[in-house]
Amino acid sequence: MFSPFQQHLKTNYAPSNEELDDIRCFVEVSSKEVHSIDNEIDQLQQRLNLLQEKRSKACEFLDQHRALASPARQISRDVLEEIFLACLPADRNPCINTTGAPFLLTHICSSWRSIAHSLPRLWSSIHI
Repeated sequence: MFSPFQQHLKTNYAPSNEELDDIRCFVEVSSKEVHSIDNEIDQLQQRLNLLQEKRSKACEFLDQHRALASPARQISRDVLEEIFLACLPADRNPCINTTGAPFLLTHICSSWRSIAHSLPRLWSSIHI
């Protein structure tokens, strides 16, 4: 932006009354421009918010379908049972603790909970 007062900016210059009138005009015009820019930013921010919401929904849709096609869903029940049994500690009896097998396995999904609950060998040696 150009101002005829450029050389006086950031100085201690005291403008005359006539110059003050001109400066007030510049301030008014600049204020309107700033207001206009603020309005444009608000409109763009609203558009950005809508696009971010739309993207979030599309990502959720994508993630759900990727999960549905996950190779882990193709593992047969008998293989999962063997994996669950292999998760038990080899050097000690499992403890009552939700951070390890067999309890942790029941917190993954309802299918895994059902499989884990149906395996007596998974629960037969828990240390109490």
